[in-house]
Amino acid sequence: MFLKDDALLKMLYLVTMDILRKWTGRVQNWGQILLQLSVFFEDRVQPYIR
Repeated sequence: MFLKDDALLKMLYLVTMDILRKWTGRVQNWGQILLQLSVFFEDRVQPYIR
């Protein structure tokens, strides 16, 4: 249980950074994932799509 939202966000950030350092493979079905993310989070995803 996290006492504050900031604690959860910090934990997620640190875990993400750790995973990115170890990342070696490709994401399967990335096109479908990106499409779904752009539907649900259009305002957040669009700035990063070329």
